[in-house]
Amino acid sequence: MGNQFKNVAVIACLKTFLFVFNIVFWITGLLLLAVGLWAEFDLYKYMELSSEFSGTAPHVMIGIASLIVLISSIAFSCIIKGQPVLLYIYGGLLACIFMMDAGVGASVACYRDTFAKGLYDGLTQTLISQNPQKNNFDLAQSTLHCCGVSNYTDWVKLSPQRVIPISCCLDPNHCITANYSDVYQRGCYEIIVEYLESNMDVLIGIAIGTALLPLIGAILSCSLASYVKKSKYDVMN
Repeated sequence: MGNQFKNVAVIACLKTFLFVFNIVFWITGLLLLAVGLWAEFDLYKYMELSSEFSGTAPHVMIGIASLIVLISSIAFSCIIKGQPVLLYIYGGLLACIFMMDAGVGASVACYRDTFAKGLYDGLTQTLISQNPQKNNFDLAQSTLHCCGVSNYTDWVKLSPQRVIPISCCLDPNHCITANYSDVYQRGCYEIIVEYLESNMDVLIGIAIGTALLPLIGAILSCSLASYVKKSKYDVMN
């Protein structure tokens, strides 16, 4: 009888912890979904300037976030019912999400190391091409307040020489691009690298954080399932 009361107390405690965890996990899924959409529609514009660009990372992040929201929503019912089979399945799904999140975090970290060189090559090729608007270069110059790859002189050094585009102007409505004081002085390569590296730190941090959460949840879920089975076995005996 004493063991049974002890098991009931432990089960109640684990259920509470797992329920609170699931709320946090569900909210994390929504935040991760928001970050994935932000990466897809904002960071994407600058990431694709790199010759090493791969558009799969935001899609994977959005997919994992959607999976987290879906599973954690269903899991509330599993926790309340307290059925060992459902709890073990939930723990297994959390373990799978843990491995996927860890893989995404590692991929983002590796991509950051190769991104800088690919960006320089991509910007240079875009500058040389006949269409300066290609791959959002023109957009990057106007929104990030930069000009050229290293600086505005990259446009002047081209052969044949090009006119510095309006997107380089400090004030597009009152700008003479031949007057170099009217254009942005810093190059886009330096600014984009700084912008993306600071935001990639956020992405890596979120990926690591969301990778640790499922591991904790899997332990809680499997522990709860084990105690529920043990409690039923004690009742039968």
